[in-house]
Amino acid sequence: MPSVRALDFPGLHEPLKTVTEQYLIVQQKLAASSFDGVPAAAGAMKTALAGDAGKNFEPDFIQAINHLAAATDLHTARLAFQDVSNGLIAALAQNKIQTGVLHSAFCPMVRAYWVQTDPHKIQNPYYGPAMLDCGQIQRQF
Repeated sequence: MPSVRALDFPGLHEPLKTVTEQYLIVQQKLAASSFDGVPAAAGAMKTALAGDAGKNFEPDFIQAINHLAAATDLHTARLAFQDVSNGLIAALAQNKIQTGVLHSAFCPMVRAYWVQTDPHKIQNPYYGPAMLDCGQIQRQF
């Protein structure tokens, strides 16, 4: 799988581009059951939406990112990631983003959504390696 930074996200402009890139880093880390790098990526998302940059985003989305940035462990990060995922999916839909490389997926066990780049191989961030392939692709952005 190519690195997040190597992917092209046509139609995705700042600050949503940075938020999406950092989000995908978090998604990959959580899918690997790693907390390493999650606070930094969440902090970059928070910075991208600071001040006027965040004025076009729902306050709940920004608050969810703040919770993710404040997470101190894998479990807390996964809980916060659910709300961040919902906010990102809503922002992508609201902005009618069509990159062709972003896909929302759903885990029936957690009843939670997330965004990933691979349309064929589920990488569940809520269970990591224990149930990495639990879920299904719902939509393409």
